[in-house]
Amino acid sequence: MGAAIAGWVQGMATTGVGAVMGFLAGGRVGAAVGGALSGIFAIPFGRAVARGQPYQGPGGLRRCIVDATWSALNTWAGALFYGVLRLRGNPLDVDRTRGRGSIWLVHGVVPRYATTIGTVKAGSNERIDRHEEVHVLQARLLGPLYLPLVAVNYVIATLVPYWLLFSDRASYSVDSVAAYFERGV
Repeated sequence: MGAAIAGWVQGMATTGVGAVMGFLAGGRVGAAVGGALSGIFAIPFGRAVARGQPYQGPGGLRRCIVDATWSALNTWAGALFYGVLRLRGNPLDVDRTRGRGSIWLVHGVVPRYATTIGTVKAGSNERIDRHEEVHVLQARLLGPLYLPLVAVNYVIATLVPYWLLFSDRASYSVDSVAAYFERGV
C-alpha cells in the first residue's frame, strides 16, 4: 500500500473519530471542535504513517483498513498519544516502524516501561516488542471494545489485587505493583 495514501487514510480516520466523539459530547458544535482538535493530531500522525511505512509488506493493506474502520477508536487514541509524546520530544524510530504495522517511538512514557496505545508503541525494545505487538493485535481484534476493557481491567486489578495470588510462584513472582506492571500485565 502506498505510504502517503496510508498516512492520509489514518489521518482522516483520526479526524473522523474526533468529530464523532465531539458530536456525541456536544452535537454539531462538538463535532466541529472534536474534528478540528483531532485534526491537529491527525496531521503529524498521518505524516508518521507516511514516513515510517508501518503498513508496508504482507498484510499491510488489511491492517490499514482495520485500523481506519473497526479499530478507528484505538487509532484515534494512538494518534493523540503520538502527538503528546512527539511534543515532549520523543522521536519516531522510522527503521523499527517500517513494515511492523505499528508506530515505534524511541522513549517510554515512564523510563524502563513500554506503553502501547492503539498502533503507537513508546519505549519498546527488541526484547519486549512481541508483547507490545500483542496489544496492537488485541486492539485490532476487539476494536471499540478494547480501550474500555483495558480500563476495566486496570480498575479491577487495582481494587481487587488478584495478581497477589501469583506471589508464591518462584518463576512468576508478582508481589508488588511494580512487579505487576513488569511481569503481570
